[in-house]
Amino acid sequence: MSHQASVLILGTYHFANPGLDIAKMEVADVLSVEKQREITAVLHTLATFQPTKIAIEAPYDQAESLNQLYAAYRAGRHELTRNEIQQLGFRLAAQLNHEQIYPIDHPGSPIPFEAALAYAEVHQPDFLKKFQETIARWEAESNRHQQTLAVGEILRKVNSLEAIAEDHQIYLDFTAVGAGGTYIGAEVLAGWYDRNIRIFANLQQIAVPDDRILVIYGSGHLAILQELARSSSAFELVNTLDYC
Repeated sequence: MSHQASVLILGTYHFANPGLDIAKMEVADVLSVEKQREITAVLHTLATFQPTKIAIEAPYDQAESLNQLYAAYRAGRHELTRNEIQQLGFRLAAQLNHEQIYPIDHPGSPIPFEAALAYAEVHQPDFLKKFQETIARWEAESNRHQQTLAVGEILRKVNSLEAIAEDHQIYLDFTAVGAGGTYIGAEVLAGWYDRNIRIFANLQQIAVPDDRILVIYGSGHLAILQELARSSSAFELVNTLDYC
Protein backbone atom coordinates (compact mmCIF):
# COMPACT_ATOMS: atom_id res chain seq x y z
CA MET A 1 0.00 0.00 0.00
CA SER A 2 1.30 3.44 -0.95
CA HIS A 3 1.70 5.96 1.84
CA GLN A 4 2.75 8.85 -0.34
CA ALA A 5 1.23 12.26 0.19
CA SER A 6 -1.04 13.27 -2.68
CA VAL A 7 -0.26 16.79 -3.88
CA LEU A 8 -2.36 18.96 -6.15
CA ILE A 9 -0.51 22.08 -7.32
CA LEU A 10 -2.88 24.79 -8.52
CA GLY A 11 -1.25 27.58 -10.49
CA THR A 12 -2.91 30.98 -10.19
CA TYR A 13 -2.56 34.52 -11.42
CA HIS A 14 -2.17 37.13 -8.70
CA PHE A 15 -5.66 38.30 -7.81
CA ALA A 16 -4.41 41.49 -6.11
CA ASN A 17 -2.10 42.30 -9.04
CA PRO A 18 0.95 43.47 -7.03
CA GLY A 19 2.96 44.01 -10.23
CA LEU A 20 5.81 41.71 -9.20
CA ASP A 21 5.67 39.36 -12.19
CA ILE A 22 7.61 39.82 -15.42
CA ALA A 23 4.39 40.35 -17.38
CA LYS A 24 2.01 43.03 -16.09
CA MET A 25 -1.74 42.79 -16.49
CA GLU A 26 -4.96 44.51 -15.49
CA VAL A 27 -6.78 42.12 -13.18
CA ALA A 28 -10.56 42.19 -12.89
CA ASP A 29 -11.75 43.09 -9.38
CA VAL A 30 -12.16 39.77 -7.58
CA LEU A 31 -14.30 41.46 -4.91
CA SER A 32 -17.07 42.19 -7.41
CA VAL A 33 -20.28 40.19 -7.03
CA GLU A 34 -19.66 38.36 -10.31
CA LYS A 35 -16.07 37.39 -9.52
CA GLN A 36 -16.98 36.30 -6.00
CA ARG A 37 -19.56 33.97 -7.52
CA GLU A 38 -16.93 32.60 -9.91
CA ILE A 39 -14.44 32.06 -7.07
CA THR A 40 -17.12 30.20 -5.09
CA ALA A 41 -17.52 27.83 -8.04
CA VAL A 42 -13.74 27.27 -8.15
CA LEU A 43 -13.68 26.49 -4.43
CA HIS A 44 -16.56 24.04 -4.80
CA THR A 45 -14.55 22.07 -7.36
CA LEU A 46 -11.29 22.23 -5.40
CA ALA A 47 -13.09 20.94 -2.30
CA THR A 48 -13.77 17.66 -4.11
CA PHE A 49 -10.03 16.93 -3.84
CA GLN A 50 -10.65 16.77 -0.06
CA PRO A 51 -7.32 18.32 0.95
CA THR A 52 -6.04 17.70 4.45
CA LYS A 53 -3.68 20.69 4.18
CA ILE A 54 -3.59 23.84 2.09
CA ALA A 55 -0.16 25.31 1.28
CA ILE A 56 0.13 28.86 -0.01
CA GLU A 57 2.60 31.33 -1.50
CA ALA A 58 3.45 33.20 1.69
CA PRO A 59 6.77 33.26 3.61
CA TYR A 60 7.45 30.04 5.48
CA ASP A 61 8.76 31.95 8.48
CA GLN A 62 5.54 33.94 8.86
CA ALA A 63 3.30 30.98 9.63
CA GLU A 64 2.37 32.24 13.09
CA SER A 65 1.23 35.71 12.02
CA LEU A 66 -0.54 34.36 8.95
CA ASN A 67 -2.46 31.81 10.98
CA GLN A 68 -3.43 34.50 13.44
CA LEU A 69 -4.96 36.36 10.51
CA TYR A 70 -6.65 33.17 9.32
CA ALA A 71 -8.08 32.61 12.82
CA ALA A 72 -9.38 36.19 12.82
CA TYR A 73 -11.12 35.51 9.51
CA ARG A 74 -12.74 32.36 10.87
CA ALA A 75 -13.90 34.33 13.90
CA GLY A 76 -15.43 37.05 11.72
CA ARG A 77 -12.82 39.64 12.68
CA HIS A 78 -11.01 39.93 9.34
CA GLU A 79 -12.39 40.95 5.95
CA LEU A 80 -10.65 39.12 3.12
CA THR A 81 -8.36 41.07 0.82
CA ARG A 82 -8.15 40.50 -2.94
CA ASN A 83 -5.06 38.29 -2.63
CA GLU A 84 -5.52 34.70 -3.86
CA ILE A 85 -3.90 33.52 -0.61
CA GLN A 86 -7.04 34.68 1.16
CA GLN A 87 -9.66 34.37 -1.59
CA LEU A 88 -8.69 30.77 -2.33
CA GLY A 89 -6.55 29.60 0.59
CA PHE A 90 -8.37 31.13 3.56
CA ARG A 91 -11.84 30.57 2.14
CA LEU A 92 -11.31 26.93 1.24
CA ALA A 93 -9.50 26.10 4.49
CA ALA A 94 -12.33 27.63 6.51
CA GLN A 95 -14.93 25.86 4.36
CA LEU A 96 -13.21 22.55 5.14
CA ASN A 97 -12.81 23.48 8.82
CA HIS A 98 -9.00 23.34 8.76
CA GLU A 99 -7.35 24.61 11.91
CA GLN A 100 -4.43 26.18 10.06
CA ILE A 101 -2.91 26.92 6.68
CA TYR A 102 0.67 26.31 5.60
CA PRO A 103 2.86 29.03 4.04
CA ILE A 104 5.77 27.48 2.11
CA ASP A 105 7.32 30.35 0.18
CA HIS A 106 11.02 31.25 0.19
CA PRO A 107 12.64 34.19 -1.65
CA GLY A 108 15.66 32.14 -2.72
CA SER A 109 18.82 33.82 -3.95
CA PRO A 110 18.61 37.11 -5.88
CA ILE A 111 17.85 36.50 -9.55
CA PRO A 112 19.83 38.79 -11.90
CA PHE A 113 17.00 39.58 -14.35
CA GLU A 114 17.96 43.20 -14.86
CA ALA A 115 21.65 42.42 -15.27
CA ALA A 116 20.87 39.74 -17.84
CA LEU A 117 18.58 42.05 -19.80
CA ALA A 118 21.17 44.84 -19.68
CA TYR A 119 23.81 42.43 -20.99
CA ALA A 120 21.48 41.28 -23.76
CA GLU A 121 20.72 44.86 -24.77
CA VAL A 122 24.41 45.41 -25.54
CA HIS A 123 25.56 41.98 -26.67
CA GLN A 124 22.48 40.00 -27.76
CA PRO A 125 19.77 42.42 -28.96
CA ASP A 126 17.92 39.66 -30.82
CA PHE A 127 17.28 37.91 -27.51
CA LEU A 128 16.04 41.13 -25.94
CA LYS A 129 13.69 41.80 -28.86
CA LYS A 130 12.22 38.29 -28.66
CA PHE A 131 11.85 38.57 -24.88
CA GLN A 132 10.04 41.90 -25.12
CA GLU A 133 7.73 40.60 -27.84
CA THR A 134 6.88 37.53 -25.74
CA ILE A 135 6.08 39.63 -22.68
CA ALA A 136 3.92 42.00 -24.73
CA ARG A 137 1.98 39.05 -26.15
CA TRP A 138 1.49 37.55 -22.70
CA GLU A 139 0.22 40.86 -21.34
CA ALA A 140 -2.25 41.29 -24.21
CA GLU A 141 -3.55 37.72 -23.83
CA SER A 142 -3.85 38.01 -20.06
CA ASN A 143 -5.73 41.30 -20.28
CA ARG A 144 -8.11 39.82 -22.83
CA HIS A 145 -8.75 36.80 -20.61
CA GLN A 146 -9.43 39.04 -17.62
CA GLN A 147 -12.08 40.87 -19.61
CA THR A 148 -13.76 37.85 -21.20
CA LEU A 149 -13.27 34.72 -19.07
CA ALA A 150 -14.49 33.55 -15.68
CA VAL A 151 -11.94 32.91 -12.91
CA GLY A 152 -12.24 29.15 -13.34
CA GLU A 153 -11.70 29.39 -17.08
CA ILE A 154 -8.54 31.45 -16.58
CA LEU A 155 -7.24 28.94 -14.05
CA ARG A 156 -7.80 26.09 -16.48
CA LYS A 157 -5.80 27.97 -19.10
CA VAL A 158 -2.83 28.77 -16.85
CA ASN A 159 -2.75 25.17 -15.59
CA SER A 160 -2.73 23.65 -19.08
CA LEU A 161 0.37 21.79 -20.20
CA GLU A 162 0.90 24.34 -22.99
CA ALA A 163 0.83 27.33 -20.63
CA ILE A 164 3.12 25.63 -18.11
CA ALA A 165 5.66 24.83 -20.83
CA GLU A 166 5.55 28.37 -22.22
CA ASP A 167 6.03 29.93 -18.78
CA HIS A 168 9.06 27.74 -18.19
CA GLN A 169 10.52 28.27 -21.65
CA ILE A 170 11.23 31.92 -21.03
CA TYR A 171 13.56 30.98 -18.17
CA LEU A 172 15.22 28.33 -20.30
CA ASP A 173 15.75 30.90 -23.07
CA PHE A 174 17.74 33.07 -20.67
CA THR A 175 20.57 30.52 -20.66
CA ALA A 176 21.62 31.82 -24.09
CA VAL A 177 22.48 35.21 -22.58
CA GLY A 178 26.21 35.34 -21.90
CA ALA A 179 26.68 31.65 -22.68
CA GLY A 180 30.38 30.82 -22.97
CA GLY A 181 31.31 34.04 -21.18
CA THR A 182 29.56 35.62 -18.19
CA TYR A 183 26.77 33.01 -18.03
CA ILE A 184 24.56 35.75 -16.60
CA GLY A 185 21.49 34.18 -18.24
CA ALA A 186 22.28 30.78 -16.75
CA GLU A 187 22.34 32.51 -13.37
CA VAL A 188 18.74 33.60 -13.97
CA LEU A 189 17.63 30.01 -14.47
CA ALA A 190 19.77 28.81 -11.57
CA GLY A 191 18.23 31.43 -9.29
CA TRP A 192 14.73 30.45 -10.34
CA TYR A 193 15.46 26.78 -9.60
CA ASP A 194 17.07 27.75 -6.30
CA ARG A 195 13.90 29.48 -5.14
CA ASN A 196 11.62 26.69 -6.24
CA ILE A 197 13.79 23.98 -4.71
CA ARG A 198 13.57 25.78 -1.37
CA ILE A 199 9.79 26.05 -1.76
CA PHE A 200 9.68 22.33 -2.46
CA ALA A 201 11.80 21.65 0.61
CA ASN A 202 9.23 23.54 2.69
CA LEU A 203 6.45 21.50 1.10
CA GLN A 204 8.26 18.30 2.07
CA GLN A 205 8.62 19.63 5.60
CA ILE A 206 4.86 19.84 6.13
CA ALA A 207 3.95 16.56 4.42
CA VAL A 208 3.22 13.30 6.17
CA PRO A 209 2.20 9.96 4.61
CA ASP A 210 -1.37 9.88 3.27
CA ASP A 211 -1.73 13.66 3.34
CA ARG A 212 -3.73 15.33 0.60
CA ILE A 213 -2.06 18.69 0.07
CA LEU A 214 -3.45 21.46 -2.09
CA VAL A 215 -0.70 23.90 -3.09
CA ILE A 216 -1.89 27.31 -4.33
CA TYR A 217 0.92 29.11 -6.13
CA GLY A 218 1.74 31.57 -8.89
CA SER A 219 1.52 29.69 -12.18
CA GLY A 220 5.11 30.48 -13.18
CA HIS A 221 6.26 28.05 -10.49
CA LEU A 222 4.31 25.09 -11.87
CA ALA A 223 6.90 23.53 -14.18
CA ILE A 224 9.57 23.14 -11.51
CA LEU A 225 7.32 22.36 -8.55
CA GLN A 226 5.46 19.71 -10.53
CA GLU A 227 8.75 18.29 -11.84
CA LEU A 228 10.07 17.96 -8.29
CA ALA A 229 6.84 16.47 -6.92
CA ARG A 230 6.61 14.04 -9.82
CA SER A 231 10.19 12.87 -9.23
CA SER A 232 9.89 12.53 -5.45
CA SER A 233 9.06 9.23 -3.82
CA ALA A 234 7.30 11.19 -1.07
CA PHE A 235 4.53 12.48 -3.32
CA GLU A 236 1.92 11.38 -5.79
CA LEU A 237 1.27 14.31 -8.14
CA VAL A 238 -2.41 14.77 -8.92
CA ASN A 239 -3.58 16.18 -12.26
CA THR A 240 -4.63 19.77 -11.53
CA LEU A 241 -7.07 19.89 -14.46
CA ASP A 242 -9.18 17.22 -12.74
CA TYR A 243 -10.00 19.76 -10.03
CA CYS A 244 -10.24 23.18 -11.66
